[in-house]
Amino acid sequence: MAYSHGTHNEDTLQRENVSDSSDQSLSQGKEEGAVYRENVVESNDTDLAPAHNGFQKEVLETADPHFTVIIIGAARLYGVEEDLNLGPNQFQLAVSILFVTYCIFETPSNLIIKRLNPAYYLCGLTFCWGIIATFTAFVQGIGGLLACRLLLGIIIYLTIFYNKRELALRTGYFFSAAAISSAVGGLVAYGIGEGMDGTAGWRAWRWILLINGAATAVTAPFVPFILPGSVEKAKFLTEQDRKDLLWLRTSEVGQTASGQDLQKKDVMDGVKDWKTYAYGLAQFCSHLMLYSFSVFLPTVISRLGEFDRGESNALTVPVFALGAIVYIISCWASDRLQMRGPFTMGAFFVSIVGYAMLISNGDVAVKFAGTFIVACGCYTSVGLGFAWLASNNPRYGKRAYASGMQITIGNSAGVAAPFLFADSTEPRFIPGYSASIATLAVGMGIHAVMSYWFHTQNKNRAAGKEDWKMEGKTPEEVADMGDLNPLYRYTI
Repeated sequence: MAYSHGTHNEDTLQRENVSDSSDQSLSQGKEEGAVYRENVVESNDTDLAPAHNGFQKEVLETADPHFTVIIIGAARLYGVEEDLNLGPNQFQLAVSILFVTYCIFETPSNLIIKRLNPAYYLCGLTFCWGIIATFTAFVQGIGGLLACRLLLGIIIYLTIFYNKRELALRTGYFFSAAAISSAVGGLVAYGIGEGMDGTAGWRAWRWILLINGAATAVTAPFVPFILPGSVEKAKFLTEQDRKDLLWLRTSEVGQTASGQDLQKKDVMDGVKDWKTYAYGLAQFCSHLMLYSFSVFLPTVISRLGEFDRGESNALTVPVFALGAIVYIISCWASDRLQMRGPFTMGAFFVSIVGYAMLISNGDVAVKFAGTFIVACGCYTSVGLGFAWLASNNPRYGKRAYASGMQITIGNSAGVAAPFLFADSTEPRFIPGYSASIATLAVGMGIHAVMSYWFHTQNKNRAAGKEDWKMEGKTPEEVADMGDLNPLYRYTI
Protein backbone atom coordinates (compact mmCIF):
# COMPACT_ATOMS: atom_id res chain seq x y z
CA MET A 1 0.00 0.00 0.00
CA ALA A 2 1.38 3.42 -0.94
CA TYR A 3 1.30 6.52 1.21
CA SER A 4 -1.19 9.23 0.33
CA HIS A 5 -0.67 12.70 1.78
CA GLY A 6 -3.10 13.67 4.48
CA THR A 7 -5.05 10.41 4.56
CA HIS A 8 -3.25 8.27 7.07
CA ASN A 9 -3.95 8.80 10.76
CA GLU A 10 -1.11 6.43 11.59
CA ASP A 11 1.39 8.80 9.97
CA THR A 12 -0.01 11.70 11.95
CA LEU A 13 0.34 9.78 15.20
CA GLN A 14 3.91 8.82 14.37
CA ARG A 15 4.77 12.40 13.48
CA GLU A 16 3.32 13.71 16.73
CA ASN A 17 5.17 11.11 18.77
CA VAL A 18 8.57 12.01 17.35
CA SER A 19 9.78 14.97 19.39
CA ASP A 20 11.95 17.87 18.31
CA SER A 21 14.58 16.69 20.78
CA SER A 22 15.39 13.95 18.26
CA ASP A 23 14.01 10.92 20.08
CA GLN A 24 13.70 8.64 17.08
CA SER A 25 12.63 5.40 18.62
CA LEU A 26 9.14 4.67 17.28
CA SER A 27 8.60 2.29 20.12
CA GLN A 28 10.14 4.33 22.91
CA GLY A 29 6.99 4.36 24.92
CA LYS A 30 6.31 0.67 24.52
CA GLU A 31 6.95 -1.73 27.35
CA GLU A 32 9.09 -3.94 25.11
CA GLY A 33 11.36 -1.03 24.25
CA ALA A 34 11.70 -0.06 27.89
CA VAL A 35 12.71 -3.61 28.83
CA TYR A 36 15.27 -3.80 26.04
CA ARG A 37 16.74 -0.44 26.93
CA GLU A 38 17.01 -1.34 30.61
CA ASN A 39 18.47 -4.82 30.08
CA VAL A 40 20.87 -4.02 27.24
CA VAL A 41 21.80 -0.38 26.97
CA GLU A 42 22.28 0.25 30.68
CA SER A 43 24.26 -2.98 31.05
CA ASN A 44 26.57 -1.75 28.30
CA ASP A 45 28.05 0.70 30.79
CA THR A 46 29.24 -2.19 32.95
CA ASP A 47 29.55 -5.75 31.66
CA LEU A 48 29.43 -5.20 27.91
CA ALA A 49 31.09 -1.85 27.44
CA PRO A 50 34.76 -2.81 27.84
CA ALA A 51 34.64 -5.14 24.87
CA HIS A 52 32.35 -3.79 22.21
CA ASN A 53 33.08 -0.14 22.85
CA GLY A 54 36.43 -0.93 21.23
CA PHE A 55 34.85 -0.58 17.84
CA GLN A 56 34.92 3.20 17.70
CA LYS A 57 36.91 3.34 14.50
CA GLU A 58 36.78 7.09 14.22
CA VAL A 59 38.20 7.42 17.70
CA LEU A 60 40.94 4.89 17.08
CA GLU A 61 41.99 6.59 13.89
CA THR A 62 42.02 9.94 15.62
CA ALA A 63 43.72 8.78 18.82
CA ASP A 64 46.52 6.90 17.03
CA PRO A 65 47.93 9.85 15.07
CA HIS A 66 47.11 12.11 17.99
CA PHE A 67 49.33 10.04 20.27
CA THR A 68 52.05 10.06 17.61
CA VAL A 69 52.05 13.83 17.29
CA ILE A 70 52.04 14.14 21.08
CA ILE A 71 55.16 11.98 21.33
CA ILE A 72 57.07 13.85 18.64
CA GLY A 73 56.07 17.11 20.30
CA ALA A 74 57.55 15.86 23.57
CA ALA A 75 60.63 14.54 21.78
CA ARG A 76 61.30 18.01 20.45
CA LEU A 77 62.39 19.17 23.89
CA TYR A 78 64.94 16.33 24.12
CA GLY A 79 67.16 17.12 21.16
CA VAL A 80 65.50 15.75 18.01
CA GLU A 81 66.08 18.98 16.09
CA GLU A 82 69.72 19.22 17.11
CA ASP A 83 70.58 15.55 16.45
CA LEU A 84 68.98 15.50 13.00
CA ASN A 85 70.27 18.95 12.09
CA LEU A 86 66.79 20.19 11.26
CA GLY A 87 66.60 23.60 9.66
CA PRO A 88 63.99 26.31 10.26
CA ASN A 89 60.45 24.85 10.26
CA GLN A 90 61.64 21.36 9.21
CA PHE A 91 60.26 19.99 12.48
CA GLN A 92 56.90 21.51 11.55
CA LEU A 93 57.16 19.81 8.13
CA ALA A 94 57.83 16.44 9.77
CA VAL A 95 54.73 16.84 11.94
CA SER A 96 52.49 17.91 9.07
CA ILE A 97 53.50 15.37 6.41
CA LEU A 98 51.89 12.50 8.33
CA PHE A 99 48.46 13.89 7.51
CA VAL A 100 48.95 13.88 3.74
CA THR A 101 48.65 10.10 3.29
CA TYR A 102 46.40 9.83 6.32
CA CYS A 103 43.81 12.05 4.67
CA ILE A 104 44.13 10.32 1.28
CA PHE A 105 43.36 6.85 2.66
CA GLU A 106 40.77 7.70 5.32
CA THR A 107 37.55 7.68 3.28
CA PRO A 108 38.38 4.50 1.27
CA SER A 109 39.28 2.80 4.55
CA ASN A 110 35.93 3.78 6.03
CA LEU A 111 34.09 2.32 3.04
CA ILE A 112 35.88 -1.04 2.86
CA ILE A 113 36.28 -1.93 6.52
CA LYS A 114 32.83 -3.51 6.84
CA ARG A 115 33.63 -5.82 3.91
CA LEU A 116 36.69 -7.08 5.77
CA ASN A 117 37.05 -8.59 9.21
CA PRO A 118 37.20 -5.41 11.28
CA ALA A 119 39.13 -6.98 14.15
CA TYR A 120 41.95 -8.21 11.90
CA TYR A 121 41.89 -5.04 9.83
CA LEU A 122 42.36 -2.86 12.90
CA CYS A 123 44.97 -5.27 14.22
CA GLY A 124 46.99 -4.93 11.02
CA LEU A 125 46.73 -1.16 10.97
CA THR A 126 47.75 -0.87 14.61
CA PHE A 127 50.69 -3.25 14.22
CA CYS A 128 52.06 -1.49 11.13
CA TRP A 129 51.59 1.85 12.84
CA GLY A 130 53.57 0.67 15.85
CA ILE A 131 56.39 -0.79 13.76
CA ILE A 132 56.87 2.36 11.71
CA ALA A 133 56.67 4.54 14.80
CA THR A 134 59.29 2.32 16.44
CA PHE A 135 61.73 2.60 13.55
CA THR A 136 61.37 6.37 13.57
CA ALA A 137 63.77 6.18 16.53
CA PHE A 138 66.53 5.06 14.16
CA VAL A 139 66.37 7.89 11.62
CA GLN A 140 69.54 9.87 11.06
CA GLY A 141 68.29 12.90 9.15
CA ILE A 142 65.36 14.85 7.79
CA GLY A 143 64.86 12.41 4.88
CA GLY A 144 64.35 9.38 7.08
CA LEU A 145 62.14 11.31 9.47
CA LEU A 146 59.88 12.52 6.66
CA ALA A 147 59.68 9.01 5.14
CA CYS A 148 58.57 7.46 8.43
CA ARG A 149 56.07 10.21 9.09
CA LEU A 150 54.62 9.83 5.58
CA LEU A 151 54.18 6.08 6.01
CA LEU A 152 52.35 6.61 9.27
CA GLY A 153 49.55 8.21 7.27
CA ILE A 154 48.97 4.93 5.12
CA ILE A 155 38.19 3.78 12.34
CA ILE A 156 32.54 3.72 12.67
CA TYR A 157 31.76 1.01 15.17
CA LEU A 158 29.98 2.40 18.18
CA THR A 159 27.21 3.09 15.68
CA ILE A 160 26.88 -0.69 15.25
CA PHE A 161 26.13 -1.26 18.92
CA TYR A 162 24.42 1.94 20.05
CA ASN A 163 21.54 4.03 18.82
CA LYS A 164 21.80 7.80 18.55
CA ARG A 165 20.44 8.44 22.04
CA GLU A 166 23.48 6.80 23.66
CA LEU A 167 26.11 7.66 21.06
CA ALA A 168 27.73 10.83 22.41
CA LEU A 169 28.70 9.45 25.81
CA ARG A 170 29.99 6.17 24.37
CA THR A 171 31.97 8.08 21.77
CA GLY A 172 33.17 10.27 24.60
CA TYR A 173 34.59 7.31 26.49
CA PHE A 174 36.81 6.54 23.55
CA PHE A 175 37.67 9.90 22.15
CA SER A 176 38.73 10.92 25.63
CA ALA A 177 41.57 8.49 24.89
CA ALA A 178 43.02 11.31 22.81
CA ALA A 179 43.14 13.57 25.85
CA ILE A 180 44.31 10.77 28.11
CA SER A 181 47.03 9.79 25.62
CA SER A 182 48.19 13.38 25.69
CA ALA A 183 48.42 13.33 29.47
CA VAL A 184 50.10 9.92 29.55
CA GLY A 185 52.38 10.90 26.67
CA GLY A 186 53.65 13.90 28.57
CA LEU A 187 54.20 11.83 31.70
CA VAL A 188 55.97 9.04 29.80
CA ALA A 189 58.12 11.53 27.93
CA TYR A 190 59.09 13.16 31.21
CA GLY A 191 60.09 9.83 32.76
CA ILE A 192 62.05 8.64 29.74
CA GLY A 193 63.58 12.01 29.02
CA GLU A 194 64.86 12.54 32.53
CA GLY A 195 65.84 8.92 33.23
CA MET A 196 67.16 7.46 29.98
CA ASP A 197 68.95 10.30 28.21
CA GLY A 198 72.34 8.90 27.17
CA THR A 199 71.45 5.26 27.89
CA ALA A 200 73.26 2.99 25.37
CA GLY A 201 74.54 6.12 23.71
CA TRP A 202 71.05 7.22 22.65
CA ARG A 203 69.49 10.61 23.23
CA ALA A 204 66.19 10.67 25.11
CA TRP A 205 64.05 11.48 22.05
CA ARG A 206 65.02 8.19 20.39
CA TRP A 207 64.00 6.23 23.49
CA ILE A 208 60.70 8.12 23.62
CA LEU A 209 59.83 7.13 20.03
CA LEU A 210 61.14 3.57 20.36
CA ILE A 211 59.33 2.68 23.58
CA ASN A 212 55.99 4.18 22.59
CA GLY A 213 56.07 2.67 19.09
CA ALA A 214 57.05 -0.77 20.36
CA ALA A 215 54.26 -0.73 22.96
CA THR A 216 51.72 -0.13 20.18
CA ALA A 217 53.09 -2.96 18.01
CA VAL A 218 53.18 -5.44 20.91
CA THR A 219 49.54 -4.84 21.91
CA ALA A 220 48.18 -5.02 18.33
CA PRO A 221 48.05 -8.87 18.07
CA PHE A 222 45.61 -8.97 20.99
CA VAL A 223 43.01 -6.96 19.06
CA PRO A 224 41.30 -9.91 17.26
CA PHE A 225 40.85 -11.71 20.59
CA ILE A 226 39.15 -8.72 22.19
CA LEU A 227 37.14 -7.09 19.41
CA PRO A 228 34.33 -8.93 17.59
CA GLY A 229 33.59 -8.11 13.97
CA SER A 230 29.93 -7.30 14.53
CA VAL A 231 27.05 -7.68 16.96
CA GLU A 232 26.35 -11.14 15.53
CA LYS A 233 29.94 -12.29 16.17
CA ALA A 234 30.29 -10.89 19.69
CA LYS A 235 30.91 -13.96 21.84
CA PHE A 236 30.49 -12.05 25.09
CA LEU A 237 26.84 -11.38 24.18
CA THR A 238 24.06 -13.87 24.70
CA GLU A 239 21.70 -14.64 21.86
CA GLN A 240 19.05 -12.49 23.53
CA ASP A 241 21.55 -9.64 23.91
CA ARG A 242 22.25 -9.75 20.18
CA LYS A 243 18.56 -9.67 19.34
CA ASP A 244 17.96 -6.81 21.75
CA LEU A 245 20.82 -4.69 20.40
CA LEU A 246 19.71 -5.23 16.81
CA TRP A 247 16.14 -4.40 17.80
CA LEU A 248 17.27 -1.15 19.39
CA ARG A 249 19.09 -0.16 16.22
CA THR A 250 16.26 -0.99 13.83
CA SER A 251 13.56 0.56 16.05
CA GLU A 252 14.70 4.07 15.14
CA VAL A 253 13.17 5.92 12.23
CA GLY A 254 15.55 5.61 9.29
CA GLN A 255 17.07 2.35 10.54
CA THR A 256 16.28 -0.70 8.42
CA ALA A 257 18.05 -4.00 7.82
CA SER A 258 19.02 -2.97 4.28
CA GLY A 259 20.28 0.35 5.57
CA GLN A 260 23.04 -1.36 7.54
CA ASP A 261 24.75 -2.63 4.39
CA LEU A 262 27.09 -0.63 2.19
CA GLN A 263 25.00 0.50 -0.80
CA LYS A 264 26.11 2.72 -3.66
CA LYS A 265 22.96 4.84 -3.46
CA ASP A 266 23.60 5.66 0.19
CA VAL A 267 27.21 6.56 -0.54
CA MET A 268 26.12 8.86 -3.37
CA ASP A 269 23.57 10.47 -1.04
CA GLY A 270 26.46 11.29 1.24
CA VAL A 271 28.48 12.68 -1.66
CA LYS A 272 25.64 15.02 -2.65
CA ASP A 273 24.67 16.13 0.87
CA TRP A 274 25.94 19.62 1.76
CA LYS A 275 25.91 18.67 5.44
CA THR A 276 28.74 16.19 4.85
CA TYR A 277 31.07 19.01 3.91
CA ALA A 278 29.74 21.44 6.50
CA TYR A 279 30.54 18.90 9.20
CA GLY A 280 33.97 18.42 7.63
CA LEU A 281 34.76 22.12 7.48
CA ALA A 282 33.75 22.59 11.12
CA GLN A 283 35.91 19.60 11.98
CA PHE A 284 38.82 21.27 10.17
CA CYS A 285 38.42 24.23 12.49
CA SER A 286 38.46 22.10 15.63
CA HIS A 287 41.27 19.85 14.40
CA LEU A 288 43.47 22.83 13.63
CA MET A 289 43.31 23.58 17.34
CA LEU A 290 43.64 19.93 18.36
CA TYR A 291 46.84 19.20 16.49
CA SER A 292 48.59 22.51 17.01
CA PHE A 293 47.70 22.66 20.70
CA SER A 294 48.59 19.02 21.36
CA VAL A 295 51.95 19.04 19.59
CA PHE A 296 53.20 22.40 20.73
CA LEU A 297 51.85 22.57 24.29
CA PRO A 298 55.20 21.43 25.77
CA THR A 299 56.93 24.10 23.68
CA VAL A 300 54.37 26.75 24.64
CA ILE A 301 54.82 26.01 28.34
CA SER A 302 58.60 25.96 28.08
CA ARG A 303 58.58 29.34 26.29
CA LEU A 304 56.75 30.92 29.21
CA GLY A 305 60.20 31.19 30.70
CA GLU A 306 59.52 29.63 34.08
CA PHE A 307 59.95 25.91 33.43
CA ASP A 308 62.70 23.58 32.17
CA ARG A 309 62.11 20.85 29.58
CA GLY A 310 61.18 18.18 32.12
CA GLU A 311 58.76 20.42 33.96
CA SER A 312 57.23 21.56 30.66
CA ASN A 313 56.39 17.98 29.67
CA ALA A 314 55.12 17.11 33.15
CA LEU A 315 52.89 20.19 33.28
CA THR A 316 51.00 19.05 30.17
CA VAL A 317 49.51 16.19 32.22
CA PRO A 318 46.98 18.19 34.30
CA VAL A 319 46.05 20.28 31.24
CA PHE A 320 45.07 17.27 29.14
CA ALA A 321 43.52 15.48 32.12
CA LEU A 322 41.15 18.40 32.68
CA GLY A 323 40.28 18.35 28.98
CA ALA A 324 39.30 14.68 29.22
CA ILE A 325 37.15 15.23 32.32
CA VAL A 326 35.28 18.18 30.81
CA TYR A 327 34.74 16.23 27.60
CA ILE A 328 33.17 13.23 29.35
CA ILE A 329 30.86 15.51 31.35
CA SER A 330 29.85 17.34 28.16
CA CYS A 331 29.08 14.05 26.39
CA TRP A 332 26.93 12.87 29.30
CA ALA A 333 24.98 16.12 29.25
CA SER A 334 24.70 15.99 25.45
CA ASP A 335 23.09 12.55 25.55
CA ARG A 336 20.94 13.56 28.50
CA LEU A 337 19.53 16.58 26.68
CA GLN A 338 19.76 15.03 23.19
CA MET A 339 21.59 18.09 21.88
CA ARG A 340 24.97 18.34 20.16
CA GLY A 341 25.29 21.78 18.54
CA PRO A 342 24.93 23.91 21.67
CA PHE A 343 27.70 21.94 23.35
CA THR A 344 30.11 22.15 20.41
CA MET A 345 29.44 25.87 20.04
CA GLY A 346 30.06 26.35 23.75
CA ALA A 347 33.29 24.40 23.45
CA PHE A 348 34.47 26.57 20.55
CA PHE A 349 33.76 29.68 22.61
CA VAL A 350 35.57 28.37 25.70
CA SER A 351 38.70 27.63 23.66
CA ILE A 352 38.58 31.11 22.13
CA VAL A 353 38.65 32.53 25.66
CA GLY A 354 41.67 30.35 26.44
CA TYR A 355 43.57 31.54 23.38
CA ALA A 356 42.71 35.14 24.24
CA MET A 357 44.42 34.59 27.59
CA LEU A 358 47.48 33.13 25.85
CA ILE A 359 47.76 35.99 23.37
CA SER A 360 47.30 38.65 26.06
CA ASN A 361 50.02 40.58 27.86
CA GLY A 362 49.18 38.78 31.08
CA ASP A 363 51.76 37.21 33.36
CA VAL A 364 52.87 33.58 33.33
CA ALA A 365 50.00 32.50 35.61
CA VAL A 366 47.38 33.95 33.23
CA LYS A 367 48.94 32.33 30.18
CA PHE A 368 49.35 28.97 31.88
CA ALA A 369 45.72 29.13 33.03
CA GLY A 370 44.82 29.81 29.40
CA THR A 371 46.16 26.39 28.39
CA PHE A 372 43.66 24.76 30.78
CA ILE A 373 40.80 26.78 29.29
CA VAL A 374 41.77 25.82 25.73
CA ALA A 375 41.86 22.14 26.73
CA CYS A 376 38.35 22.39 28.24
CA GLY A 377 36.90 23.17 24.81
CA CYS A 378 39.35 21.32 22.60
CA TYR A 379 38.21 17.71 22.94
CA THR A 380 34.51 18.51 23.27
CA SER A 381 34.44 20.44 19.99
CA VAL A 382 36.25 17.62 18.17
CA GLY A 383 34.61 14.55 19.71
CA LEU A 384 31.00 15.73 19.76
CA GLY A 385 31.38 16.74 16.12
CA PHE A 386 31.93 13.07 15.27
CA ALA A 387 28.95 11.96 17.36
CA TRP A 388 26.71 14.64 15.82
CA LEU A 389 27.31 13.47 12.27
CA ALA A 390 26.81 9.81 13.18
CA SER A 391 23.58 10.67 15.03
CA ASN A 392 22.08 12.28 11.93
CA ASN A 393 23.02 9.63 9.33
CA PRO A 394 21.08 6.43 10.06
CA ARG A 395 22.06 4.53 6.88
CA TYR A 396 25.47 2.88 6.95
CA GLY A 397 26.68 3.76 3.45
CA LYS A 398 25.98 7.45 3.86
CA ARG A 399 27.33 7.47 7.39
CA ALA A 400 30.53 5.68 6.33
CA TYR A 401 31.22 8.12 3.51
CA ALA A 402 30.24 11.19 5.51
CA SER A 403 32.31 10.11 8.52
CA GLY A 404 35.29 9.35 6.34
CA MET A 405 35.02 12.69 4.59
CA GLN A 406 34.58 14.46 7.91
CA ILE A 407 37.78 12.90 9.22
CA THR A 408 39.61 13.55 5.95
CA ILE A 409 38.72 17.23 5.85
CA GLY A 410 39.26 17.57 9.58
CA ASN A 411 42.64 15.91 9.60
CA SER A 412 43.85 17.95 6.65
CA ALA A 413 44.21 20.62 9.32
CA GLY A 414 47.12 18.55 10.58
CA VAL A 415 49.08 19.57 7.49
CA ALA A 416 48.74 23.26 8.30
CA ALA A 417 48.61 23.18 12.11
CA PRO A 418 52.36 22.80 12.79
CA PHE A 419 53.18 25.90 10.75
CA LEU A 420 50.98 28.05 12.98
CA PHE A 421 53.80 27.79 15.51
CA ALA A 422 56.77 28.57 13.29
CA ASP A 423 60.13 29.06 14.95
CA SER A 424 60.17 32.71 13.95
CA THR A 425 57.05 33.45 16.03
CA GLU A 426 58.50 32.27 19.35
CA PRO A 427 58.04 32.87 22.21
CA ARG A 428 54.58 34.49 21.99
CA PHE A 429 53.22 32.63 18.93
CA ILE A 430 50.82 35.48 18.16
CA PRO A 431 50.10 34.38 14.53
CA GLY A 432 49.26 30.86 15.70
CA TYR A 433 46.97 32.00 18.47
CA SER A 434 45.26 34.52 16.18
CA ALA A 435 44.65 31.92 13.46
CA SER A 436 43.27 29.51 16.06
CA ILE A 437 40.82 32.12 17.35
CA ALA A 438 39.66 32.93 13.81
CA THR A 439 39.10 29.31 12.76
CA LEU A 440 37.31 28.50 16.02
CA ALA A 441 34.94 31.40 15.36
CA VAL A 442 34.26 30.00 11.88
CA GLY A 443 33.59 26.54 13.31
CA MET A 444 31.19 27.98 15.88
CA GLY A 445 29.36 29.83 13.10
CA ILE A 446 29.03 26.67 10.98
CA HIS A 447 27.56 24.70 13.87
CA ALA A 448 25.17 27.56 14.64
CA VAL A 449 23.86 27.47 11.06
CA MET A 450 23.51 23.69 11.14
CA SER A 451 21.69 23.73 14.47
CA TYR A 452 19.22 26.28 13.12
CA TRP A 453 18.72 24.25 9.92
CA PHE A 454 18.08 21.02 11.85
CA HIS A 455 15.64 22.80 14.16
CA THR A 456 13.75 24.23 11.18
CA GLN A 457 13.61 20.84 9.43
CA ASN A 458 12.28 19.13 12.55
CA LYS A 459 9.66 21.85 12.98
CA ASN A 460 8.51 21.56 9.36
CA ARG A 461 8.32 17.78 9.54
CA ALA A 462 6.34 17.88 12.77
CA ALA A 463 3.87 20.21 11.03
CA GLY A 464 3.52 17.76 8.13
CA LYS A 465 5.07 20.11 5.56
CA GLU A 466 7.22 17.32 4.11
CA ASP A 467 4.63 14.56 4.05
CA TRP A 468 4.40 14.93 0.27
CA LYS A 469 7.71 13.08 0.04
CA MET A 470 5.91 9.90 1.15
CA GLU A 471 3.24 10.05 -1.55
CA GLY A 472 3.18 7.00 -3.79
CA LYS A 473 5.64 5.10 -1.61
CA THR A 474 5.09 1.89 0.30
CA PRO A 475 5.85 1.82 4.05
CA GLU A 476 9.02 -0.12 3.28
CA GLU A 477 10.16 2.52 0.79
CA VAL A 478 9.47 5.28 3.29
CA ALA A 479 11.45 3.44 5.96
CA ASP A 480 14.40 3.22 3.55
CA MET A 481 14.52 6.99 3.04
CA GLY A 482 16.95 7.38 5.93
CA ASP A 483 17.31 10.94 7.19
CA LEU A 484 15.12 12.17 4.29
CA ASN A 485 12.15 10.36 5.82
CA PRO A 486 9.59 13.00 6.94
CA LEU A 487 9.16 11.01 10.16
CA TYR A 488 12.87 11.29 10.94
CA ARG A 489 14.05 13.89 13.45
CA TYR A 490 17.54 15.34 13.42
CA THR A 491 19.60 15.74 16.56
CA ILE A 492 20.11 19.47 17.02
